[in-house]
Amino acid sequence: MAITDKDVNKLKEVFATKEDLKNFATKQDLEKLKDVFATKEEFRELKGEVTRLQGDVSVLGDMVRTGFDKVMGELGKIREDRVIATAKDREQDRRLDKLEAKVGA
Repeated sequence: MAITDKDVNKLKEVFATKEDLKNFATKQDLEKLKDVFATKEEFRELKGEVTRLQGDVSVLGDMVRTGFDKVMGELGKIREDRVIATAKDREQDRRLDKLEAKVGA
């Protein structure tokens, strides 16, 4: 069975011709793009770097939270000390007022 012109025309509709392929990138075109776009390997390296940085950020976050907890603990102690000092000052003021009232009378 021989291939007829009709068969060839049907094949042209299904498969790409040399003329059709002129509109697609060549190997040389793709090689030029390697300098512009990242390769799969570069993305793998970047993913590894991002993972490492996330670990560093996590450690840094833990350090900040620990430091913040310490600062808040100290502020709590300072507040307690200030409340106690204020109460003592008031008590001393009352005692002085009573003594002054007795001495002045």
